Amino acid sequence: MNALDVLTYGHGTLLRSLEGLEDWDTPGVTTRWSAKDLLAHMASYERFLEEALLELEGRGPTPVLDAMRRDSGGFNESQVGARATQPLEAVRREYEEANERVMALVKRLSPERLREVGTIPWYGAEYSWTT
Repeated sequence: MNALDVLTYGHGTLLRSLEGLEDWDTPGVTTRWSAKDLLAHMASYERFLEEALLELEGRGPTPVLDAMRRDSGGFNESQVGARATQPLEAVRREYEEANERVMALVKRLSPERLREVGTIPWYGAEYSWTT
């Protein structure tokens, strides 16, 4: 698996699935979440991913990654809730900008570094970005 390919195709799939969507506020994506809530979830996970990659480079700060570490069970709800009052365009912009930074970080990290066991410890000590 190539991390850059997975991220590229995942981003494209998300954007295509949102094309033409008119009702962003009615729950239905899940039993409680609207399309805007889902986008807020994706924005928070892009930020989480960005900070995880920054940590691999030995850089920080990592407030979103730290929030996940403190409360992985409540992370989704707190992150989506924090964006609930933001306009849709602000949430979308946050997602897009974080995705751009993630892509740049993945391109900077070598395939060897991404393959190192333990680079995504939230999945388990034996995991890496590529297999």
